[in-house]
Amino acid sequence: MVADIPADWVKAAVAITPGFEVQGDPYQGASGDFDGMGISCGALQWNIGKGSLQPMVKNAGKSNVLAAMPKFGQDMWDACNTTIAKGLSIVRRWQNGTRLKPAALTELRGFMGSPAMRAQQDQRIGKVADVAFNLASGWAKNRLNGTPTKRSFCWFFDIATQNGSLKDLTFADVARFLDQNKPDRADDVVCDFLGSRTGASGHINDAKKNAQLWRNKADGDKLELLVMSYLRSNTADPKWQHVVLNRKGTIAMGVGWVNSGKNDFAKHGL
Repeated sequence: MVADIPADWVKAAVAITPGFEVQGDPYQGASGDFDGMGISCGALQWNIGKGSLQPMVKNAGKSNVLAAMPKFGQDMWDACNTTIAKGLSIVRRWQNGTRLKPAALTELRGFMGSPAMRAQQDQRIGKVADVAFNLASGWAKNRLNGTPTKRSFCWFFDIATQNGSLKDLTFADVARFLDQNKPDRADDVVCDFLGSRTGASGHINDAKKNAQLWRNKADGDKLELLVMSYLRSNTADPKWQHVVLNRKGTIAMGVGWVNSGKNDFAKHGL
C-alpha cells in the first residue's frame, strides 16, 4: 500500500464502502446469492461468481478453512477449488433462496474474521487503497491546493471498489458543470433530479430525502464531488441512476440516505 495514505483514511473507507450493505465488523460480512454471485464475503464483498473469493481462501489454507468452518469447511474448500459453476452450485446448497442458512452464515462470518482471512483482506484492501489514492491525487491536481482530501479518498475508494473508473469523466467536466450552473445552482440541479424520481421503492424514497437533505448544503470539495456523483450516475442504466447517486452523493456530502437507512459519516471525519 502507498506509504503516505493516512491509516485513518483507509479505516474510514473500509467502514463506509461495505457499511452500505454490511452491518457490524465489515471483515466478517457474508451474504447469499442476492446478486447471482453465490456468496459474497468480507469487507469488499469478494465472491464466488467473479472468482475473487477463491484465491483468498486458497491462500488462507485448507487447515484454516476447516478449523473455522467445522460443518461447511470441506464444502467451502471444494467450492474454491473447482470451476465457478460448480462452486456456485455448492454454496447455493447452504441457502434458502438467496439467504444463507443461520449455521452457514455463522461459520462464514467466523472464517472471514479469522486471522488468516483478515490478512488476506488487508492485502487486497491495500491494493484498492492505492488505486483510490492515485485517483484522488490526480483529481486534486486540478484543485487549488493540489492535495487529496479524506473525503475525496473515501469517494474514490468506493469508485475503485464498486465501479472501477470514472468512465472518462474528469475534473474539467465538473468545472464546466459548475460554470454552466454557477455554484449556487449546481446542487439544485442534482437535488431537482433526485426529487423528481417517481415510484414507491426504498431507493426512490431515499432519493427524495436526499434532495431535501443536500440542497444548499454543498460547497468546496463537497460540491465538486456531489457534481461528479451526479455526472457519474448519468453513465449508469437510467433505472439505477438515482441509486448510484444516493450512494456516491452520501459519501460526497458525508450524510445521506442509502438502502432505506440514514448514514452520517461525521464520525469518520467527513
